[in-house]
Amino acid sequence: MKRLILVRHGKADQEKTEDDFARNLIKSGKRDAKLIAGVLVNNNIKPEIIASSSANRALETAQIMAEVFGLTSSNVQKESFLYDGYTTGQLTDFLAQFPDNIATVMVIGHNPFISQTGIRLSKNFHQSFPTTGCLGLKFETDSWKLDPGEGEIDFFEFPKKYR
Repeated sequence: MKRLILVRHGKADQEKTEDDFARNLIKSGKRDAKLIAGVLVNNNIKPEIIASSSANRALETAQIMAEVFGLTSSNVQKESFLYDGYTTGQLTDFLAQFPDNIATVMVIGHNPFISQTGIRLSKNFHQSFPTTGCLGLKFETDSWKLDPGEGEIDFFEFPKKYR
């Protein structure tokens, strides 16, 4: 079995800026990233690899979560294609590169793409991700060659669930 965890980055600064890529998490975004990572740890869920958009707010989310999971920076991969948008096929091709001994991968990105990915890869997920929303999908396979529509929803966590 393979578990894919899709995460929308934490809440970021909404100031109008010329450089969307450079936007950082605000205090609540940092708090929410710790909260959701803690929820996963409490449920014995921990990724071995975190692939993150290279935008500041996504990388900050990845780094905070990695710390909660007890992962090092070598377990966090910056992936620029996760920023501008991607197809489900591009993501599944990327995931197919992981060795079969990796059981759980987390991908941190942006809406609308992270929500669309969850919808396309799952059998019955039909929601948009709030900031720091986290969807876990299980695939009954031994390899990272994932097929759209085959993911079983394992969990859907988001900060407001715990307030």
